[in-house]
Amino acid sequence: MIDFGKYSLLFSLILSIFVFLGLIYGIRRKDARFIDMSYRATKGIFVFMTFACFFLIYAFIMDDFRIEYVASYSEKALPIFYKITGLWAGQKGSLLFWGWLLSLFTFITVQRDEHKVNSLFLPYTLVFLNLTSMFFLVLVNFVTPPFEMMTMFPADGNGLNPLLQNPGMVFHPPALYLGYVGFTVPFAFAMAALVMEDLGEWWIKKTRTWTLFSWVFLTLGIIFGGWWAYMELGWGGVWGWDPVENSSFMPWLTATAFLHSVIIQEKRRMLKIWNVSLILLTFSLSIFGTFITRSGIISSVHAFGQSPVGFVFLGFLILVLAAGIYLIWTRYEKLKEQNPRIEAFLSRESSFLYNNIILVGICFATFWGTIFPLISEAVKGVKISVGPPFFNTINAPLFLLLILLMGVCPLLGWRKTSPKGILKNFLLPFSLTALTLPVLYISGIKSFMPVFFFSFSVFAITTLLREFYLGTSAGVKKNEKGWLSSFWTLVRRNRRKYGGFVIHAGMVFIVLGLAGYGYFQYKEDFVLSKGQEVTIKNYRLKYTDLTTRKKWNYEGVGSVIEVYNSGKFRGTLRPEKRFYKKREREPTTEVAILTGMVEDLYLILGAWNSDGSITLTVVINPLISWIWVGTGVVMFGTIWAVLPRRRREEEAGLLEKDIILHLKGVEVE
Repeated sequence: MIDFGKYSLLFSLILSIFVFLGLIYGIRRKDARFIDMSYRATKGIFVFMTFACFFLIYAFIMDDFRIEYVASYSEKALPIFYKITGLWAGQKGSLLFWGWLLSLFTFITVQRDEHKVNSLFLPYTLVFLNLTSMFFLVLVNFVTPPFEMMTMFPADGNGLNPLLQNPGMVFHPPALYLGYVGFTVPFAFAMAALVMEDLGEWWIKKTRTWTLFSWVFLTLGIIFGGWWAYMELGWGGVWGWDPVENSSFMPWLTATAFLHSVIIQEKRRMLKIWNVSLILLTFSLSIFGTFITRSGIISSVHAFGQSPVGFVFLGFLILVLAAGIYLIWTRYEKLKEQNPRIEAFLSRESSFLYNNIILVGICFATFWGTIFPLISEAVKGVKISVGPPFFNTINAPLFLLLILLMGVCPLLGWRKTSPKGILKNFLLPFSLTALTLPVLYISGIKSFMPVFFFSFSVFAITTLLREFYLGTSAGVKKNEKGWLSSFWTLVRRNRRKYGGFVIHAGMVFIVLGLAGYGYFQYKEDFVLSKGQEVTIKNYRLKYTDLTTRKKWNYEGVGSVIEVYNSGKFRGTLRPEKRFYKKREREPTTEVAILTGMVEDLYLILGAWNSDGSITLTVVINPLISWIWVGTGVVMFGTIWAVLPRRRREEEAGLLEKDIILHLKGVEVE
């Protein structure tokens, strides 16, 4: 089984080399036979990579500790659920998983377009997809082989890191990888368009679903990571501006900018240079994040250990950037052709551009704060750390502007907005926003930043609701139908537009949750004896007992806390410390949370004494549940936006016709 895994990876690499040579020869000689053979070989790569992943998972399930990777991340007593997810628990397996995902996405791309008449672009796209696959295949064959054998192997494995034995870490890495790897497809299409010097909107239309798919999973990956940190690390928060957290956040920012700016290119044929640059930057930041995670040059609870593979990624990143910048530079004049200018300061195009500038500004600030310790160490020999105060000071005002723009954009028209239109559109949202200011002040929220975060959120939600109302109202007047029927017709026929509005509403909810806990979190430590009570805000906590329990792979010491809120019994919470048999010197903190839409009560067991007294940390996190609610809303909006509409075949045919005309040099209105 081990040999099968090794040979599967080796055959995948050989096929990848064959695909590259076949594509280059077929493109240069215009020989369709070699191109078709390359397509078939690409499918073979996916098959062999699937075999390799299956063999590694099988080794985990069968406790084959002859394999160094299996012995490092598993043990006999580990539940089968965590054994299967051992595929991405460590560096070697996660790179194999990354390569498999890339082979899957490449397979899907080829399968969708190989027999279509407009597939002139596919060989060029496949060149870039295959080169990326080849890089990962070289890694898993020679640099970090997942099937590496041990001469002396243990009877039982070392066990999975206790921090990873949590559902959040089961879903967090795959979601991130789906996002990271997914952006390879629009990147490859953009590079193909540059090579072909056909820089119309066809490549954006072909990759629209891929881009949204990747953005959604990158969003999910970040949220799952925050949820894991909240539940498992025992510090009371979801985001700490850790370098590895930042490494996933930066491509999310540029991808979000790209999703917005391509709308302008589709509508007005503007920002062509900007869009290819953004997708290049997004893909490059995905590779940079992997370099940060795997090089060992930073300290992080999320990072892998010291490894030379990180610097291999750095070399690949430099190569990608050099090739992308060269292609953009040599096609610069072509990109500038027929590139209209923004006509007015107050227009929907300008609001999208401001949105892009702010997102890229946040990305740059985050990038600078992340790499500054490395720069300071290289220049002065001293690593100067950059903490949350820096990121919060710079990025919080920029996020505030983003929320404002999220509300302003729907109120503006394309090309320009008249003063009369501005007054008419802004009157209701502005009035409601102004009314929230005294309400916030009376409720005790007086600090500048949270006041404007909450008031601008009201402004954004109001404008979004206004769009739904106006569209439904127009449908009622035009079709003489009821409100519910008109609303359903509106959102069904304009899935992309109104799905986008729902996504924006979800993002507002997420920001509200982050602002609530970020600005108003309350934390206090108490030393309690059995039977002692403590009052904190509206809560009364009574410590009743200290318990111990044994499970198959750990021993737990926990406290029993009765919770009363405004005099009413709300339940019993049991925060504890766990000592895993394989990692007894690394106890984990298992927090206890009383969740609510207004706030979470979050309890952490710090220490205990022989007399039964404990140290208890009490954290109150206002509005934090809205982060999870907002994520659900974002997911719903995304699914709604990409659901197929009626006459799908007809619309797909129109898209293919548009692409064919673009490839022939004919402009399509």
